[in-house]
Amino acid sequence: MSSAAPLAAPSHRAPDPATQPSGAAAAWSAAAVTVPHAVGLGLLAFAPLAGDYSLAALALWSAALPGLLLTLLAPRAGVVYAPTTVVALLFAAVLATAHGAAPALGLNARQVLAVSGATVALAFVFQWLLGVLRLASVARFLPISVTHGFAAGVGLSMVLGQVRNGFGAGAAAAWDAQLGWHALAAGAVVGLAWWLRGRWPRMPGLLTAVAVVALIVAAAGWWSGGPGAVLVPAVQPSVFAWPPLPDWSGIPWMALAQQQGAALVVLALLMALVNSLEILVFNQELELDHGLRGDANLALRRESLLGALCGLAGMIPASTSASRSRIVLAQAGASRDAPRWHAAIMLGVALTGPWWLHWVPMACLAGGLVLAGLMQVPGLMWSLGYARRSRVTWAQSWLVALVFAVMGGVGALVAGLVVATFVLLHDSAATVLRHVRLDGELRSRRLRRAGSDTWLAPRMNQVAVFELQGVMSFGVAAHLAEQVRMLLQPRHRWVILDAGRVPAWDSTALAQLRALVRDLGQQGIAAAVAALDPLAADHAGEHVRAFADLDRALEWAEAGILSQRPIEQRPARPERDLLGEIGEGVPRAAADALMALLEPLDVPAHGVVFRAGDTDHDLLVVKSGHITLVTLWPPDKGLRLATVGPGMAFGEMAFLNGAARSACAGAERGPAHLVRLSRAHFDAWARQYPEAALTVMNNLAQIGARRLAVTTRQLRAVLE
Repeated sequence: MSSAAPLAAPSHRAPDPATQPSGAAAAWSAAAVTVPHAVGLGLLAFAPLAGDYSLAALALWSAALPGLLLTLLAPRAGVVYAPTTVVALLFAAVLATAHGAAPALGLNARQVLAVSGATVALAFVFQWLLGVLRLASVARFLPISVTHGFAAGVGLSMVLGQVRNGFGAGAAAAWDAQLGWHALAAGAVVGLAWWLRGRWPRMPGLLTAVAVVALIVAAAGWWSGGPGAVLVPAVQPSVFAWPPLPDWSGIPWMALAQQQGAALVVLALLMALVNSLEILVFNQELELDHGLRGDANLALRRESLLGALCGLAGMIPASTSASRSRIVLAQAGASRDAPRWHAAIMLGVALTGPWWLHWVPMACLAGGLVLAGLMQVPGLMWSLGYARRSRVTWAQSWLVALVFAVMGGVGALVAGLVVATFVLLHDSAATVLRHVRLDGELRSRRLRRAGSDTWLAPRMNQVAVFELQGVMSFGVAAHLAEQVRMLLQPRHRWVILDAGRVPAWDSTALAQLRALVRDLGQQGIAAAVAALDPLAADHAGEHVRAFADLDRALEWAEAGILSQRPIEQRPARPERDLLGEIGEGVPRAAADALMALLEPLDVPAHGVVFRAGDTDHDLLVVKSGHITLVTLWPPDKGLRLATVGPGMAFGEMAFLNGAARSACAGAERGPAHLVRLSRAHFDAWARQYPEAALTVMNNLAQIGARRLAVTTRQLRAVLE
């Protein structure tokens, strides 16, 4: 979002040194926009005080001094400081609010200026807090419809403000000759500036158009009589004067707070939010398009301190002017001289303004503000193609903009928050399903014997896994339930909702979850939720099956599928088959001889079998219970690699190659009963039964191949 947009087409290409103008020339191009824009906004903002003090002094010094202070105390290459549209308009709203309350509270003009200054200082304190707490980056999460709506709302407010006051003629009740002449002069400025825009790129046409129309008025002698008598000068003739200082004494702050406190605080908050957003967005542009890195939070803090000081002094604070900075960057690159020349030019305008400003018709400055307001509206909002492609976003942007223009900043802030909330909820619902796996692509880390795995693999397409993401509210959960029901196919008998990426659930979302689980159960589909937040799991109820992680939920589904296996195809009970998978195909006599060499090993709950780096080479087989293999023990400190159950062997790598253990093994869930086979006993047995030993070694090779395939499958799932 920008303040008054540049009337020279911006370019993000690096300037050619051979044709690059000096910093002074680039500063003059930027000042050609700043002079009519800042002076016009200053006159608009301070208009309620025109009967008490020199309007020229108030407007001219606000246009020059704050930008000069920022340039001297917080210089940045290529960055121009000037009163921005949003700050100036909200300053005007604050001053108008304070001036409206003045009769009831007995405030004089300088006290009104003090109240306005205190409110603006509060706005920059809010902005400073955003920088101190490093919350500026939060602004980037505002939907584009809100940021575009705020920008367009500021622009429309400028345009409507000029229409309401008759383009500088005062309150326009109806169309008459006076309003017609002012509209003609303002329209001439708009048309001429727009015509010059593409024909005089080094010198933006706004100041030129204002000067040309003002000279035409003067040359026609309209000030002395005739139709020109209806044109109101920007200010009355005056002499050089310093701006009045606010009067901080005798202000009934408590009565003011009760009467207008809420409105003033909201205006201050809106000023801080929108100005911070503008600074943040332009800092991103500086980094991405121009390679000028900077800390947006630091920029907020620096500008806030000087902005609060200028507000307390009764002036409109300056800020990073994106439009003027783009002109300098396009013409002179990251020049350090151009911002200084710009500040010097504006100081010269403030010093000489009282002698020439009264020759400028207010209608000319009103035309400049109309053009600046129209240029403030993001170009996409004028695009019919964008309106067709992104109808909802386009409509939301115009809704916020119209609320801003009609109801003011307070209504726009509320409308923006409402739109942002609905956009967030809609986006959350649209992206609630991060991944959907309907064909059994995922498997648990539970290792099983070849026969069980052969039975299980083709039947895993009965398991549907939905990976969720985002905050889960009622509407999002309702959308999730609809999507799950729509995507499920007749073959699915198990559903797993992976909630590992869901940071929070509200009670209404949990109600939707319970309803989904109930409906699936009535269809004969078992459902479970993985990685559900413990607090949410407590509130979900006993009917929602919850697992600590996705792996355990997958193991639950696999166990359900294996339970359908015919009894005659199930492996022998481990108590009768101590060798488990390594003994498959071994003749009975050799198997009995090998089982005689096995040594029992009981592992208590949470007990460790071995750790990574241990040098024992025993092969272990699970008789009952489960053993978890992890990179680091205890399991919550490492990565779980696999789980082995009854009949499964582990530790085969050290057994085969004699290397140190590469992982840790232990009983994570409860006690386990194992048998161990030492390498020395196996070698002695192998000399007696060489053919059976080859069968065992072949079994171990197949075990390694299957486990490598499992690892590959898990890695593919992670990468996807």
